[in-house]
Amino acid sequence: MELYITRHGQTDGNLYRIMDGIREIDLNEEGIKQANKTKDLLKDIKFDLVICSPLIRTKHTMEIINVNKFPVIYDKRIIERDCGEFTGKSFDSLDRDLYWNYKDTTVYEKAESMQELFKRVYEFLDDIKEKYKDKTVLVVTHSGISKVVECYFNGIPEDGNLEVLSLKNCEVRKYDL
Repeated sequence: MELYITRHGQTDGNLYRIMDGIREIDLNEEGIKQANKTKDLLKDIKFDLVICSPLIRTKHTMEIINVNKFPVIYDKRIIERDCGEFTGKSFDSLDRDLYWNYKDTTVYEKAESMQELFKRVYEFLDDIKEKYKDKTVLVVTHSGISKVVECYFNGIPEDGNLEVLSLKNCEVRKYDL
């Protein structure tokens, strides 16, 4: 299996360093430009399937990228981490190195824990690895999901800090199974 992962294009939340989480926010003008560049980058790859987060920003990115009209499946397991009480707040309102640390056991009021996030993303990856083992698949998702995907393939960093593992907007990574 060849697995390509891309993050959605820029949103105003990304630009202004606001925690978007699972709230519905669309791409901004720069995000649309980024998605078009990624479309050009991926245009010659024949995907058997595109799996996309059902949030607006990923759907819009996928619609731009999927110029060849490959079959699309929307999967809630790859929506962004639910930021709970931090949704809509500045990145500076919390310690992101702690918030994105696998070893952290903080119990938040509403925010999804790292263990919950890892469980759903690892289940997703195990599932597609089995179902699409001889396929070329594109996944259009979010920063938080890209961190967990990187850990799935390359292990969790020794210090547990996942903040540095994030895809940039519309960056693409390829993994072979």
